[in-house]
Amino acid sequence: MKKEKKKIRYMPSGVLKKFVFVFAALYLGIMGAATYLVQGKFAQDYQEALQSVSEDIRWIQTQMEQEAADEGVDIGREWVGNMMYYILAVNAGAGELPYMLWSAAVWDEAGEKIAESGPVYTMIPEKMNENGPLVWRLDEWLTEEEMDQLAGYDAKIGRSTDVYEQEEWTEYQESVSMDRNGEPAEITVRRENWRKAEPDEAENWIGKVMTINNEQSYICEDSEEIWTWENPSATKGREEIGFGTLSFPAQAQGESCWKEWKQDQYLTGFPDQIQGGYSADGEEYTEYAADSVDAELTIPLLFGDADSGSGVQTCTMKFRMTSHPWRAALDYMKYVYLSGALLLLACILIVWRTLEKSYRKSAETEAYRRDFTNAMAHEMKTPLSVIRAFAENLKENPDTGKKEYYLDQIVGQTEEMDDIVKEMIQVSKLDGEALILQKEKIPLCGLLEKEVERIAPRAEERRITVGFQCAEDAEVEGDRKLLEKAFRCLLDNAVSHNREEGRILVTADREKCVIQNTGDRIPEEDLPRVFEMLWTGKRENGEGTSKERHLGMGLYLAQRIFRLHGMELKVENTADGVQVSVIW
Repeated sequence: MKKEKKKIRYMPSGVLKKFVFVFAALYLGIMGAATYLVQGKFAQDYQEALQSVSEDIRWIQTQMEQEAADEGVDIGREWVGNMMYYILAVNAGAGELPYMLWSAAVWDEAGEKIAESGPVYTMIPEKMNENGPLVWRLDEWLTEEEMDQLAGYDAKIGRSTDVYEQEEWTEYQESVSMDRNGEPAEITVRRENWRKAEPDEAENWIGKVMTINNEQSYICEDSEEIWTWENPSATKGREEIGFGTLSFPAQAQGESCWKEWKQDQYLTGFPDQIQGGYSADGEEYTEYAADSVDAELTIPLLFGDADSGSGVQTCTMKFRMTSHPWRAALDYMKYVYLSGALLLLACILIVWRTLEKSYRKSAETEAYRRDFTNAMAHEMKTPLSVIRAFAENLKENPDTGKKEYYLDQIVGQTEEMDDIVKEMIQVSKLDGEALILQKEKIPLCGLLEKEVERIAPRAEERRITVGFQCAEDAEVEGDRKLLEKAFRCLLDNAVSHNREEGRILVTADREKCVIQNTGDRIPEEDLPRVFEMLWTGKRENGEGTSKERHLGMGLYLAQRIFRLHGMELKVENTADGVQVSVIW
């Protein structure tokens, strides 16, 4: 089984860990600061909501008190207590924000508690009387389990206006009856299935029917009793009572909030008697420890009085609130956390890829520099060794008859070294970022013909036939010197890697230039590497037929030059050799 090659990671792991740590710290810092600001806004909103609820309740109390006065009702202690029970019940869910619960209680002038938030059933009688609204404290009649069951149904009781846009829906309704002593006798919850109906069907329907705006009719297809509570001590003579309010504190936020509310000793632990309160002129005259709690709000309630003869009955109302601004902020910010985390991950991936690419490029550059230096040192070593050998021979035998030969070899080797240096300089220029092309319109035929004439002596020496075909209107735009160098490299390769008595065919038109030569084919697996610098490769028959020395820079230089001009260089095998194409 072939062993899978391990992927190389160029970036040190410690660098990535540092960036991840920095990004994570930045993320936590930003999210923490944002959450702190959001929870501060929630805390402010909670206080404003509680203040708003207190003002609304005082306004309702004033209106109800005025209505009773207009009807000539004597406002006594029982009326005030029942009315405040009713007002607290109908406003049980008012002003509540997420993770906010509140409750309230009312004390008379003597400091005795006369009303408080809780599970109640209240009803305004058809005609206002001295007793005020009917009030039943459910916790005095129902067990805790029964209250939880009723609270669950109470959250579903009622009908929203958007159901009329539906073809059919299910709703829950309650009915309450009392005995002849005015005590609760039975509470029933029914589930009703409603649907739209045509006028004729609604007119002849036996069961419940309702019509909206004298246009659309709805009928109750099915009504089922799903929950019932009966008072075992109720007397005979039960009667259905009119529209009332079944109220559970915090029920507007769901059944779980009601359960949380009833288990909170702070919200439910109002004392039966307080030491202090408000005087007849509305001034607070006694301060007690619980008033210092930030979540509390104490206000006076003024009523017309029929008991004391003072003209004013002053009650004290206290609000308590529990809130969790941090939990609210965390819940509010959850999608911000998620999007921020995704953005953080994306940033880490981008930075990781950028750094990996940078380190890889740096590693490749270092490897290239090392290979280039080693190759140059190797190439320089040979001519330097030859020069040294011939120089030593001349020093030991100055009068030798081979003096001219030695000097010619030394000059030849220095010229070869000069060519190597020129190649190095050319590569450095092409790899530099400050290279500026001197572009001009260049007739392609003249340029190619000049380069073909350059290789003619070498081609004749190896009896290679050179063919040349060029369209007269063929031209390119670019730097003449660089393009001459690039085509010269291609033609040099065509001669060097050709066979004795081979052929070279150069053709050019307005779109491309193709150089074909006979000789050894390039192995298919080596074709992707032909443009690598210092890579000479091998031909299919071994080391190749040419004995000329090459540094492996020709195709690298040519490709770099053509790319600078926006041209494409392709190398392909043919049936009897290799073909190089330059496309623009």
